Amino acid sequence: MFYQVKRFVIKEGFSGEVVERFSKRGGLMSEQPGFIEKQVLVKKVRRGDEEVLVMVRWESEQDWKNWEKHPDHIAGHRAKQGTSKPEYIIETGQDVYEVKG
Repeated sequence: MFYQVKRFVIKEGFSGEVVERFSKRGGLMSEQPGFIEKQVLVKKVRRGDEEVLVMVRWESEQDWKNWEKHPDHIAGHRAKQGTSKPEYIIETGQDVYEVKG
């Protein structure tokens, strides 16, 4: 099993925008071979910057790589090129994990 984890640091009060964008059910990703599930987590904070994790679970690393190379996935990112990142996003990152136990 394999996880892709996207991390967003968001200005206080704006995590809902990121959650809304990534919480939608269905879509092209969920129809891909090897896709298992997507979870959106919001770190509990009292005040200050907020953090959102988007965890996507795949059957294998190859399934994830196939999605990354899929024409629809690439087209979606190309459509966003040239648009500026929303100002409420402070930082983004991505890591990948292999389940070993």
